[in-house]
Amino acid sequence: MERELMNKKSKIRTQKSLKEFKIELPSFELKKRLFRKAVVESENKQEKLNSLSILTIPEVAAKLNLINNATAKRWLERKGVLIHKFSKQNIVYEIEVICEIDKPFVKSLRLKYPSKWKKIYKNLVKDENAYDLMVLQLDGEFDCEPTTKVKRNVEDEKLYNDLMK
Repeated sequence: MERELMNKKSKIRTQKSLKEFKIELPSFELKKRLFRKAVVESENKQEKLNSLSILTIPEVAAKLNLINNATAKRWLERKGVLIHKFSKQNIVYEIEVICEIDKPFVKSLRLKYPSKWKKIYKNLVKDENAYDLMVLQLDGEFDCEPTTKVKRNVEDEKLYNDLMK
């Protein structure tokens, strides 16, 4: 009984002091929105933590529309994707597989739109982490440039000078 009376008095004192200092408590709707926002942010953080999902070789074969698991394994080896042995199972990271699947398309985008390919690919790709990894991989690659140098002889120099006049 005394406890209830004390609680009522403290509530009344709190309300009086809030009115005196003109402080308004957030409404129920605002509290609800803030709670929802906090839940969404925590889910996004959890997604980031789980972003390095793994695939088994049969799952990779299904993703590549292959019937044979050995073919999928050879494809992974050919593309340079590391296959990790974990608990008697061969696994790979899904983000590496996604990047290798997308790479031919992104290379063609890079040829067609040399200045805009990153923006176009960013709009098309679902996973931002896959976009970041792909850009890192392809920015490190250089287009094929000739490695041999052709020497000009005197006749070539004369022809070049005539054409430049």
